[in-house]
Amino acid sequence: MLRAFEVQQATGRGLADWHDATPPPVLAPQDCTRLLIEAPRDWLAARIAARFDAMLAAGALDEARANLALWSPALPSAKAIGAAELIAHLRGELSLDAARDRAITATRRYAKRQRTWFRARMRDWQRVSACDI
Repeated sequence: MLRAFEVQQATGRGLADWHDATPPPVLAPQDCTRLLIEAPRDWLAARIAARFDAMLAAGALDEARANLALWSPALPSAKAIGAAELIAHLRGELSLDAARDRAITATRRYAKRQRTWFRARMRDWQRVSACDI
């Protein structure tokens, strides 16, 4: 979910202006079935943790290490959830377990903001449980 400040920083335009310039959907709502895939919090939390662990196993820490010398919180790559936490670990500011826990918590918070956004804007969409897919 974009915040007004992030949109202003990234585009040089205000959030309302950016929204006004957003084109209509490719498919009109009456011409398609709009589906919202919902995931129970506990189910999603376990998947978020497993996904971050898989990213670590696949070399996320090595990727962060490769970016350490040029790291800047102002870069777009610094906005990736988990990036700042892994950099903090590499700098000796956090243990790997603490960095992992903070990244997972940040991801869960992001998922919560998405659920809030979905509830506000997709009330009339057909719901499908992620557990059933």
